[in-house]
Amino acid sequence: MLHKLYEKRLLNKIQQGQQNPPSSLAIVLPETDLLQKNSSQKTLQFINWCQDFGIKKIYFNVDILDEKADLKNKMVYRLVQFIERICAKLPPKTGYDVYGDDGSTLLTKPGKDPSIIFVLGYGGKKEITSSVRTILCDVEKGNIEPEDIDENILESHLTIEGEPDLIIRSGGRHLSDFLIWQSVYSELYFTDINWNSFRRIDFLRIIRDFQKRKRRYGK
Repeated sequence: MLHKLYEKRLLNKIQQGQQNPPSSLAIVLPETDLLQKNSSQKTLQFINWCQDFGIKKIYFNVDILDEKADLKNKMVYRLVQFIERICAKLPPKTGYDVYGDDGSTLLTKPGKDPSIIFVLGYGGKKEITSSVRTILCDVEKGNIEPEDIDENILESHLTIEGEPDLIIRSGGRHLSDFLIWQSVYSELYFTDINWNSFRRIDFLRIIRDFQKRKRRYGK
């Protein structure tokens, strides 16, 4: 009973808050959490919670801890199978993209309401390096002049679009290599709660915490 009352109180505070909930958010998970029992149901619940607050873009970043190529490939394959099962249960209008550990597109479906991005072990350092290589190729072809290269040019060559308002790090307190360019002005939230123990009340706490922050966008 107390749990339900506190959840209702949090919800009322969110609804009365002066700042809106984030329009886009990302959650960083280790692959061991995402592949646990009942994780599929938890992922779909999380997407529904986001929809309840009008969150239009949801990023799931999956940290792949094993660096050995053969084991990493097997893990990516398992994760793609898992994500396919989740995507099959999404509403028809929902769009999604799934990126592999090299930045390649493994699955894609146009749509929105919301748009969901799964990123499997593809870190920001790799993404920026790939962007620079693409720009150098364009310079070599004469499509870009070297003196024209600026932040906007680099950003336009990144693989993953968008800048999440909020990044949630589940089950740990270490920064991730995920979206290191796009997340420069993102709010960060760290929680020790692992994925399968993550509850709606934990989600509401995060949204309320975001509302209470004064965003400075680097100023």
